[in-house]
Amino acid sequence: MAVRQGHERTSLERPASEAPSSIQALDALERISDAVFALDRSWRFTYLNSSSEWMLRRPRAELLGRDVWEEFPEARGSLFEQEYRRALTEQVHVAFESYYEPLDAWLDVRAYPSSGGLTVCFRDVSPRKRAERALHASEKFLRSTLDSLSTHIAILDGQGTIIAVNAAWRRFARDNGCADGDSRCGVGANYLEVTENARGEYAEEAAAVAQGIRDILAGRSESFLLDYPCHEPGGGKRRWFLLRATRFVGSGPLRVVMAHEDITARYEADEARNRLVREEAAREEAEVARERMNAVLERITDGFAAFDRDGRFTYVNRPAETHFGLKREVLLGRRLEEVFSSDHGSAMAALVRRATAAQLPVEEEQPSLVDSRWLRVVAYPSPEGLSVYFRDITEKRRVELWGRFLSDMGAASTRSLDCGEVVRTVVTLAVPTLADGCAISTRSGCLDEESSTEVAAVTHGLADALRAACAPGAETVLGRTVAQALRTGSGGLLQGPSADSPGVESAVAVPLALQDHSLGVLLLVSAHPGLRYGKESLPLVEELARRTALALENARLYRTAKQAIAERNETLGIVSHDLRAPLNTITLLSQSAERSLVRTHQEAHATEALRKVRLVVGNMEGLIDDLLEVARVESGRTVLDVEPLDVPRLLHQVQALNELLAADKALRLEVESEPDLPQVRADRARMMRVFQNLVGNAIRFTPAGGHILLKAERRGDHVCFRVKDSGPGIDSQSMPHVFDRFWQAIHTRKAGAGLGLAIVKGLVEAHGGRVWVESQPGHGAAFFFTLPGIPAASASLPLGDAASP
Repeated sequence: MAVRQGHERTSLERPASEAPSSIQALDALERISDAVFALDRSWRFTYLNSSSEWMLRRPRAELLGRDVWEEFPEARGSLFEQEYRRALTEQVHVAFESYYEPLDAWLDVRAYPSSGGLTVCFRDVSPRKRAERALHASEKFLRSTLDSLSTHIAILDGQGTIIAVNAAWRRFARDNGCADGDSRCGVGANYLEVTENARGEYAEEAAAVAQGIRDILAGRSESFLLDYPCHEPGGGKRRWFLLRATRFVGSGPLRVVMAHEDITARYEADEARNRLVREEAAREEAEVARERMNAVLERITDGFAAFDRDGRFTYVNRPAETHFGLKREVLLGRRLEEVFSSDHGSAMAALVRRATAAQLPVEEEQPSLVDSRWLRVVAYPSPEGLSVYFRDITEKRRVELWGRFLSDMGAASTRSLDCGEVVRTVVTLAVPTLADGCAISTRSGCLDEESSTEVAAVTHGLADALRAACAPGAETVLGRTVAQALRTGSGGLLQGPSADSPGVESAVAVPLALQDHSLGVLLLVSAHPGLRYGKESLPLVEELARRTALALENARLYRTAKQAIAERNETLGIVSHDLRAPLNTITLLSQSAERSLVRTHQEAHATEALRKVRLVVGNMEGLIDDLLEVARVESGRTVLDVEPLDVPRLLHQVQALNELLAADKALRLEVESEPDLPQVRADRARMMRVFQNLVGNAIRFTPAGGHILLKAERRGDHVCFRVKDSGPGIDSQSMPHVFDRFWQAIHTRKAGAGLGLAIVKGLVEAHGGRVWVESQPGHGAAFFFTLPGIPAASASLPLGDAASP
């Protein structure tokens, strides 16, 4: 650490004793775009400029004084180490270009030795290298394409000189007596001059060709076509050719493509001429379509490969190269079994064989050949061979996997309302479905318990690492990731292995939070490179954390409810005892007074007894009034906090709050509202409670696959709201009682205490509206309620100008 701090003072603080020239040199190194760093003879960093920090993705404070081979172990044994050591040993300047995989970049490197060590300058030349490779591949593809054509093709420059020919042109020239390199008909010959100077039998056609070329070169036309005859070598039969001269449209210099196609068959018989013309047109269209298809196949993101009838590659597009991990030059002409081992290529090879044998399309999902991704592969047979398309479905499978997991987790976590059991359920389900290790750490007091950590992992060592990371004050990278998630309230990622967390390849930590209240943290860890957590994983893990927090909160509320019920029962027992005692006293005193009146006619005794009765009754009335006051507070009979509410926004808020609950039961939750609905003046919280009670009942009683409709429409000067479901409906005997208090608890097994609809009725009526239900058994139920609308003229008035309901 002392050495590192010393370097920082030397390179950054610039002491007053430092020479001005050195300061200027350091300033210049900081301003240049090239990355520069210096090493001493022990291979330790002594200086890094800002560009090298950016290129190496490491701050200089972490590297100064450190050994370059320890900080960048990937460079050991590479060209970088060989050249650096050669420069330092031989004291020579070295320059080279090399690919550095950790940075995914081509680097242009120059190293300058000195007596004190080595100074290295480097820059990223990846764009140039990739452009050179792309240009080489494009030129090679163009050359192979041209050579594969039977048409004789030559390319002319702006003066009409031949600058390139394909294999068919060269063969035709040899057949007609021109040796390779002959300047009369090969590269270097002026094709325009040859046609202009032609004499003999076909001079007229040659002159027409020369004129067509001149028109193209002068820009008067884009193309030229001509049918012309010639004889086979040695005076054989006449052959016919179709010449196409086309101006190449591009940003470079002027080029003209001359294509000579043998069309003798079109002239062999008059009766076949029309057929041959149609076939030629169809062939031309097929060529254009094939070229267009090739262009499309190169641009699409799906992989595509073509095989001949022997199972050999005949075409591979660029996404397929990425999937196979090999260039098309390596694949073309070879079978899958020849390129890949049985472990990697067997699945796709088997699919190709099945499709070829059955001559029917075959589709299946397969693991990728080069990484831990999944593909949907479809093979289409044809008379020429087989076409195979494949698409990366890794994210789709991941979302499906998470969806199934969240569904299973939701079902499993609801089996128990014990906080500890909920935590154990989540970590047990998560391993190994979503992770190699999972830990849930709850904070002290957040669940009325002490802090605790539940862990599940594929290995004991990984479980120990998870417990250590969740411990307070953990100093490992994994522990800091957990602490960051708890501190910031947002998810944190750990990508790549860490020395202080052995066995951890990737991790994600997300806080367990409900609104602004933190319950703890959820930590998922991967122990193998095939499972990596990235930014795309955060929303899914956050949803898991949200559901876990909700399940824990439900468990806490259930425990609180049980305690409240116990306290209520205890209170009811005390109250019943206290009521029973004065009632017994009243009974005894009444009997005593009655007996006294009957036996002795002593009015004084009877008066005293009745006074005591009144006193006891007064005590009972006070106790009853206290109970009614508690009931009044619990029933929500408080002053309404009203405000103007926008109806469509209110409906969409209700939809957003209930979408996940509806989706868990495979229900469609839809919203409809008429245009230009007036606002309503209501207590937002009370209205949300009304909707939650109605929508909650609809979700509870509607079977999977059904739908629920939230609708608002105008009815006079009121807005009518409707909550309609496709459930079993309500029978006619139950209809009069649906809004009765405690009625549901008696008449249905699915409902709760039977207070929900009674609360709905009370709140709606408190707002000046009314509520009713319509239903036919087997056709669902529709609950309606109305609220007075706000006239447009008064919608903008402040709240104090309108009376509260």
